[in-house]
Amino acid sequence: MLNFLDWMDSPRGFTIADNYDPVAGTWSRGGKMKLFDHQRDVLGHVLTLGDDGRFPYTTFIFSAPKKSGKTAIGAAIGEWAAECFPDGSEIYTLANDQEQNEGRVYKDVAYHAKAAGIARPLKFRIEYPNETFIRAIAKEYKSAAGSRHAMTLWDELWGYDDERARRLWAEMTPIPTVPYSLRIVVTYAGFEGVGLLWDLYKTIVLEGEPVPELAHLVDAFGRPVCWRKGRMFAYWDTEPRMPWQTPDYYETQRNELRPSDYLRLHENQWVTTHEAFIPIEWWDEAASAWSQPVLYTEDSPYRNWPIVLGVDVGIKSDCSAVVGVAFDWKRKKSIVTNHKIWQPTPGEMLDLEDTVEKYIIECCAKFKVIDIAYDPSQFHRSMTTLAKMGLPMTEFTQSSKNMIGATQALFDALREKRLEAYPAEDLREHLKWAVAEQKGSGYKLVKSEEHSRHKIDGAVAMAMALHRSIETGGVDLRRPIHIEAPFGDISSMRSKSQRELAEQWLPEPLRSDKTWQML
Repeated sequence: MLNFLDWMDSPRGFTIADNYDPVAGTWSRGGKMKLFDHQRDVLGHVLTLGDDGRFPYTTFIFSAPKKSGKTAIGAAIGEWAAECFPDGSEIYTLANDQEQNEGRVYKDVAYHAKAAGIARPLKFRIEYPNETFIRAIAKEYKSAAGSRHAMTLWDELWGYDDERARRLWAEMTPIPTVPYSLRIVVTYAGFEGVGLLWDLYKTIVLEGEPVPELAHLVDAFGRPVCWRKGRMFAYWDTEPRMPWQTPDYYETQRNELRPSDYLRLHENQWVTTHEAFIPIEWWDEAASAWSQPVLYTEDSPYRNWPIVLGVDVGIKSDCSAVVGVAFDWKRKKSIVTNHKIWQPTPGEMLDLEDTVEKYIIECCAKFKVIDIAYDPSQFHRSMTTLAKMGLPMTEFTQSSKNMIGATQALFDALREKRLEAYPAEDLREHLKWAVAEQKGSGYKLVKSEEHSRHKIDGAVAMAMALHRSIETGGVDLRRPIHIEAPFGDISSMRSKSQRELAEQWLPEPLRSDKTWQML
C-alpha cells in the first residue's frame, strides 16, 4: 500500500479547489494540495504502517484553529484510503450539521474525484472502479448499522452532544477484522464538559502522554501539541501556522465575534456554554439616543411610527415584560419606543388582566401597534381575549430556533450600533444579567445560573419585538395596500403626496427608488 505522504507527493496526489503553494506563496484555482512541514510530520507519523503491518493508532484527531486546512486534510486522507486501501473498502463521512446534506469533507473528496476523473460523484456517494465507495451519511445511527467501514471521517465533532450522536459514534467504532480500519476526526474545540469531543480530549490530552517522536511541535508556551493514549492520537494545536492567518485577519475576527467564539474558533480553546450576552456598555450607548420613551416624546418622528410589541409573561413570582420596537427601514435602525416590566411580590401571582393585558390595550389605543409577539405557553387566555378584540397577535413560541434568531438580532443591533433607546434602569438590569447559551446553531438568551434571582424578561421581550419588527420590515403586512390608479394608469402614483402616503405601509422591497421609477 502506498504511504500517505508518498501518495500526496505523487501525480496521484489530492486535487483541491482552492490551492495554496507554500513555496511560491500563491493561490490558484484547482491544483495538487501541498502539505506544510508540521502537517507532514503529524500525518507521516500517524498514517505510516508499522513493522507489524498496522497503523499505530485507530483514532486520530486533527484539531487546530479555524482556517488551518483541517477539512482539506480530512478529505485528502479519505481519498488516499479510497485509492490505496484494499478493494471494496467502505468509507463514510459525517458532519455535525449534516441532515440529508453532504458534509464539507465529502464535498472536497467529490471535487478531487471529478477533477481527477477517477470516479463520478453522486449526491451522497462516490463509487470507485475497485468497488470501494465513499458515502456521506446523516447524523442518524440507525443508517450506519451493519457497515464494515475501513475509515470514518468526522468533521467538527464538537457538535456531537446528544444521545443520537453517541450511538452513531459507538456504531462506527473501528472494526478489528477489517484491514486498516481508522477513525479520523478534524475539528476545532467545543464546550467544556459537553459532548463526545470533550470526552476524547480529556482522555487523550489531559490523561494521556506527549508523543516523543513529535516533541519538536509545541505551542507558544512550549507545550506539546501531540498526545496519545493507547491507540488514540490527538494533534491539538492552538497556534496559527498558516501564512493566510494574518494579524489583520485576526483583528477583524476579534471585532466581529463574541469573545468565546473567537477563543474557540481562532485559538482552539475550550469555552463554557454560557457567557454574558453583551458588554453592558453597548446598551448604555444605545440608551443615550433618547431622553425618555419615544412614544411619549412630543417631537419624536417615531411617535406615530408602526411598532411591534414583544411580550414575555412569567408565572407566580416571576416577572413579565412588554417592550415596543419600531424599525426604521431607511436608517436601518431599531428604536425601543416604550416598555413596562411587572415584578410581583414573592408567592403572588400576577393579575395579567389588570397589568399586561391592560397595558397592551392602552398601547394599541394610543399608538400604531402592527404586531404583538407572544409565547402562548403562559399567555393563552390573554391572547384569546386580545385576539377577539381584533389586536394583531402573532404566536412566537420561545423555541430554540425562534430565540436563537431573536437573540442574534438583538446582539447584532447592539454591537453594530443599530439600536436606539432611552435610559431605563430596569431594562438595563435585565440585559446586564442575561447570558447567551450555546444551542448548536447559535445562542439563546437565558438566565444566569449563578445569578438566578435576577430577571431577564425585559431583554427577552425586546429581542422578540426587535426580531419581529425587522422581519416585517416595520410595516403592517396584514393591512391591504391600496394603490390609486385613475384611468388605469398606475403612473399616477408618482405624485409626491400619494407616494409618501403609500410608503407608510409598503413593505421595504416596494419602497426603493428603482421600484417607483418602474411605476
